[in-house]
Amino acid sequence: MKALTLSLAIMLLAVPAQADMLERQTARAIRNAGHWCDRVTDMREDKRQSRPERRVVLVTCYDIRHLAQYELILGADNKLRSIRKL
Repeated sequence: MKALTLSLAIMLLAVPAQADMLERQTARAIRNAGHWCDRVTDMREDKRQSRPERRVVLVTCYDIRHLAQYELILGADNKLRSIRKL
C-alpha cells in the first residue's frame, strides 16, 4: 500500500481548497487499498482511540448509491499505516 501523508492539522483547520485536496488524496488512498470511495464526505479524528504515536481517523465516503465508512490508522509521522472498512 502506498504511504500517504495526511496532515491532521490541515484536516481540522483547512481552508476549502486544501480540504478538497486532502479529501481527494484520502479517497485515492482508500481506492488504492482495494476499497470503494468515490467522494469523501466526512473525516474526523477519533479522539478516544487516538494516541500521539497512533492516530485514528474515521472517514465516510458517500454518493447517491453507496455509503462506506473506514478507519484509517496513521503513525506518529502521519503516514498511513492501515485502512479498515467499518
